[in-house]
Amino acid sequence: MFAPDLPTLCVGLRGMIYTEIEARGAKTDLHSGMYGGAAPNPFVALAQVIAKLKDEQGRVQIPGFYDRIIPPTQDELNAWKKLPFDEEHYRETEIGSPVLTGEAGFSVLERTWSRPTLDVHGMPGGFIGAGAKTVIPAKATAKVSMRLVPDMDPQEIFSRYKSFVEGLTPTGIHLSVRLIHSGDPLVIHTDNPYIKAAERALHQVFGRETVFIRSGGSIPIVGEIERHLKIPSVMMGFGLPDDNLHAPNEKFHIANFYRGIESIILFFEEAGSR
Repeated sequence: MFAPDLPTLCVGLRGMIYTEIEARGAKTDLHSGMYGGAAPNPFVALAQVIAKLKDEQGRVQIPGFYDRIIPPTQDELNAWKKLPFDEEHYRETEIGSPVLTGEAGFSVLERTWSRPTLDVHGMPGGFIGAGAKTVIPAKATAKVSMRLVPDMDPQEIFSRYKSFVEGLTPTGIHLSVRLIHSGDPLVIHTDNPYIKAAERALHQVFGRETVFIRSGGSIPIVGEIERHLKIPSVMMGFGLPDDNLHAPNEKFHIANFYRGIESIILFFEEAGSR
């Protein structure tokens, strides 16, 4: 749910591709005192590559990355502006960073719901234990993902990304780029009987009009259902923004647990009676 007591249906998901870049240098780990200055360092190589994937304004630098984006409609943008969203409260309570970053010219909701992104999640390799060890690792990896929006094709974007990364290969390094998994982006039209049934059910429970939002996250199976079965999904969630999903001290609002049960029962009744 977008906010407490506000019935919400999610009608859009970003797709994604999750990748791994492996950089290889010497045939084995080396001592930096003996070989530093002569041996290529895979971590430095990865840092150089990653630094070229985005510019300082948050724009992804992969050629053609933004070529096939379907922006949200003006009606959708107008609806988002009416949502109870306080950017400063969001920054302070959900992000906890000094400032928010991202593409200039877009609101926070646009940047998280309807714009593609690129992020680095981890760089395993080398020595990471307590104390010191002056090793030049033989290999290092970086886990990199991209969130995609309609009408971006995961396979096409991966191909563009792979070619771009390989073209950045530093001297003395062999790079390999692997696709771990992917999922399609999608937007579900709201003028179908299942969404209408969900609206009626939620209204009975909450006594308020339902708002439609998108999610920055990815649920690949929803895209599979849309593509292969040609039927829309109803994403009716009852979590709250401060539930700390995937984080320590994750919670769930008890009142929403019971209202969720009631809403879903009413949804099945509404969907089955028309």
